Parts: sequence; structure tokens; C-alpha cells
Amino acid sequence: MINKLVRKKSKPDDNSNLIVFYQDKLVLKQESNEFFLNYEDLKNFISLNDTFLIGYKDNKEIYVCKANTDVSKYDESISLVDLRFILSNLEQDEFLFISRAKQIIYWSQNAQFCGVCGKENLFSDKEGAFYCECRKTFNYPAISPCIITLIHRNNKILLGRNAYFPKDMFSTLAGFIEAGESCEEALEREVFEEVGIEVKNIRYFGSQTWPFPAQLMIGFYAEYSSGEITLDEDELEEAYWFDVSNLPNIPPKESISGQLIRSYIEDH
Repeated sequence: MINKLVRKKSKPDDNSNLIVFYQDKLVLKQESNEFFLNYEDLKNFISLNDTFLIGYKDNKEIYVCKANTDVSKYDESISLVDLRFILSNLEQDEFLFISRAKQIIYWSQNAQFCGVCGKENLFSDKEGAFYCECRKTFNYPAISPCIITLIHRNNKILLGRNAYFPKDMFSTLAGFIEAGESCEEALEREVFEEVGIEVKNIRYFGSQTWPFPAQLMIGFYAEYSSGEITLDEDELEEAYWFDVSNLPNIPPKESISGQLIRSYIEDH
């Protein structure tokens, strides 16, 4: 676990560890699959202007920063990877660090300038936020809350697939919570919009940070109430009722979707 949450613009030293991104890809040591990298090894490839202290691990400071060049071209032991591809190899505390790091980098890239006057924002270490002198309003990392739900009907569960999923991969339904909505209202609306189904007996499961780019996934179970599957083809390509004993490819256990499905199967 991240034993202390901080968000401070600061400069690492030779004893610090870095989590480094280059053009949205994670910088990774190939042989060891290590992403906590040593500052001394990478200091010539990173920009210290956008380096943030984000926590501590084993009494070492952990920073996140951007590489200013493709490090893999200069060091054969390093590769650039899409975070989605290594989720199944991460421990929970590792995922939390990377998730936080990726979201902080995303936020820093999108908070450089004031949306009112257009001037470059300043940064407050005390608040851990950007601000502009034109109005002194702090710009904290934005998190988009989303519901994600497993709809069940006796021994069957409803799973869908959109165009961005791998072939034959089906998942639980999800959607963003709109302004003025509760989680339950968003769930009912999203399910009806995407598949034309009404649900009841909504039950909270758990939540998960999801850094693609900055979501908080809030998981629920919901029981089928009425309706027939009617697809919103802008959202889903396919959706079916699957018997729990005969499921398609589902998301990995590291994702909350995979956890929802596996937990339901264990109970049935």
C-alpha cells in the first residue's frame, strides 16, 4: 500500500526511485519487469520540471516523471509498455503506485494553463495543486467516477463487448456518473441505455482506481427486473446472457470487472 499520500513538485536525488512514462507508456526494466527505477540511471533522460513526489515505499521516496526521449533507444535493458498489458503481473500495491503515478502525470499535462486567463499556472506544494493568481482557485487532480455492474438472473449474467475489447472478450457494463446523479441512478440509466434492461436490488461490491486516464470504478451487483436486450450500437457490439458454467473470455482478476464476475461465480 502507499503508506503516505503526497503530491509535491520536488526533485529526486540518487537514493530516490522513479516511475517514468514516455508518451503514455511505462518505462520498464525488461529482465526483472521492474518499474521502480533508480534516479541515477535515468537522470539524463527525464525532465525535472514535471517531477512529483507521490509516496514512499520501503522508506524510499517514490517520484513520477516524464522521460524527454525514448529511453529504450539508448538502453537495451529498458522497454516501453502499455500499462494495460502488464496488469496481470502486478501486485496490488504496485498497481496502486502505478495508477497514482499515471493519473498525476495526466493531470499535470492538462493543468499547465489557466482556463480563465490563459496564463501558465503556478504550483502550491502546500495544497498539492496548480493555481493561477487571477483567481486563486486550486486545480486538483480530476477523478471521473464511473459505475460498473454485474447484472444477474438466476445462474446467468449479462456481459457485453464493445469495439475496443479484444476479440471474444466480454465484460460487465460500465458508464460515467453524470452531474446530479447518485451511483444507483447512474447505474439504472446506463444499463437501460446500453442494453434496454431494467434492474432492481442494487448492491455495492467495491471500488477500484482505474488510470485510463483517471477513473474511479464503483462496482455493484444488480438483479434483472424486466426487458429484453436491445443494444445501443454506439456503446456495444454484442451483449448476451451467459450461464456461469459456460462463460466467454472475461477481464483479468486484477480489474474490478474480473473481480465482480469471479466473486459471483464463487457464490453460485
